[in-house]
Amino acid sequence: MITLDRMGAVTRLTMNRPERRNAMGTAHWLAFAEAVAQVPRDAAVVLLRSAVPGTFSAGADLKEIAGLADAPEDRAPFRLALRAAADALVDLPMPVVASIEGGCHGAGFALALAADLRIASPAARFAIPPARLGIGYPAEDLGRLSALVGPGQAARLLFTAETIDATEAHRIGLVEAIGDGAVVADAIAANDPAALVTLKAMLRDPADPKHGRAFEDSFGSARFRSGTQRYR
Repeated sequence: MITLDRMGAVTRLTMNRPERRNAMGTAHWLAFAEAVAQVPRDAAVVLLRSAVPGTFSAGADLKEIAGLADAPEDRAPFRLALRAAADALVDLPMPVVASIEGGCHGAGFALALAADLRIASPAARFAIPPARLGIGYPAEDLGRLSALVGPGQAARLLFTAETIDATEAHRIGLVEAIGDGAVVADAIAANDPAALVTLKAMLRDPADPKHGRAFEDSFGSARFRSGTQRYR
């Protein structure tokens, strides 16, 4: 269901479970985390995508999580598996681009939130429906949502459980652009991989004192030397 392949400096992480519209159960979330762990560390960028036309991810597999009502012992493993998948993306050192085509719902939303950039096709649709189902949502993912769109818009999406289109998602800052995520990934991959890792780390924690030395050291990189040769 989760495949990993490489096209030049772009590593593609592809979801492909068409019979369930990329909905995932506990085992699938763990497999997703394991696939992320296999991403080559010299990749310039990771492109998270779907091979299922018209669907990014339907989120959690309702056929499985329906059983959690009567199996409390399975609830923590499900939560931890979902956490492992999202956090694995967040922890990647290189940029992650989520290319969102079609429906992006529920727990699938958490994967998009874990990316550094979200690029939506014009046909993308977004919804977080746990209130409709009578359940909560992982607090870590709510924190990412609120940081991205603000607490007011986060509350609107959660409390109404409404579906919004790509234009509205872009307006509120949920996605960075409407277009082709692969094109954005290619543009990122044209840059220096080491610089991308440094810049992502700086964005993640600007107060880290190690960034000062990293900035200084970057002037000694091969890319900088070759790119500025004509000025010396």
